[in-house]
Amino acid sequence: MALLSFPQPSGLRVWESEKIRAEYNIQQGFCYSRVEECKDAFRFAALIDIKKLPDLINSCAALLTDESFFVLEYYPDKITNVDDDTPAEPTIFYSPYMETAEILEILAPYLSRLIHDGFVGFGLANSRQGAELFYSEEKAFTCFTANHIRAMNIFTQHGLRFKEQLLFPADFAHDHFSLISLNSRQLPHELQGFSRNELDYVNYCGDLVELFEMQCTTSGEEFYLSAKEQDYISDLLEQQPELNWSSDDEFIHLLLDWKEFVKECNQGFDGTLEDYESGLKVRDIIATVTDKSEKTIRTKLLKFIDGADTIFKHQLVETARHIPESSAETRSDQIFWRWGVTRKQGATLRRDLIRSGWFATK
Repeated sequence: MALLSFPQPSGLRVWESEKIRAEYNIQQGFCYSRVEECKDAFRFAALIDIKKLPDLINSCAALLTDESFFVLEYYPDKITNVDDDTPAEPTIFYSPYMETAEILEILAPYLSRLIHDGFVGFGLANSRQGAELFYSEEKAFTCFTANHIRAMNIFTQHGLRFKEQLLFPADFAHDHFSLISLNSRQLPHELQGFSRNELDYVNYCGDLVELFEMQCTTSGEEFYLSAKEQDYISDLLEQQPELNWSSDDEFIHLLLDWKEFVKECNQGFDGTLEDYESGLKVRDIIATVTDKSEKTIRTKLLKFIDGADTIFKHQLVETARHIPESSAETRSDQIFWRWGVTRKQGATLRRDLIRSGWFATK
């Protein structure tokens, strides 16, 4: 039976039957590859002695610059009797931007619990820099960065060697365990004196959500824009002074705002006509970028919002008319979002449409 020569998290255990497989050859090291559809960014993955992971996280935090935000994934509601065919999904929480050093200082008393719990993932990110560190629920450490030379130096300084192929314990059949499901002897030494309440991820993750004033997101979709791509997009938008775009703004937020607006419309839009037009304006700005972008970036952006665009098209009615109405406008499938109005109009939107004469016979 192959045994790991270095300690790993208490909350993830590979099945004994897996450990006798010839393929079960788990070794410390790191690997990296280019991020898909992003030629100037890299994804690193590393496996390290769990006792050395906190130092590696602190070292890699330098890739984020002075500011970043904290990311937390966990299950606010305890998992009970989940059908294998419909696995539960963790909720993702994001903090506001803060000093990176301050985030690490606040995390210090919680770090061992976050690392060892089999139902928690966490990390730090700076979207504008295209940089992220994450230690997943599957207990794999990943790092996204454009500065691959510096990243390689950091991993090497922590005694890790590059490997063409790197296997993780979670690549084999395994079970996840919360800290409160383990007895004292199964916990790392530093956690053996903690109470059950302190070890319960619902409690300590809830504390972190409050400490960092975090907000949850309904989208767990992976999407990555490198710093170079964001600079390119920002330059395009700054050439349109009427948009009042700031280089500190993050374009990814507009993409997410459009998806959220479409979701609200699909469920029933309760805002005013002005609110509705603000949502359409978001899509106008996205179109400004995609129309002027090079092919690879345009394809990448449109692919990310394609699902939202399709949903929005299908729930539009009265598509022979334009918002706002103007005789100068001609029908174009390229700006489909302004032709027609959402089918599921809340009372306020419907009132404003009536007042604007939208339903008047023409």
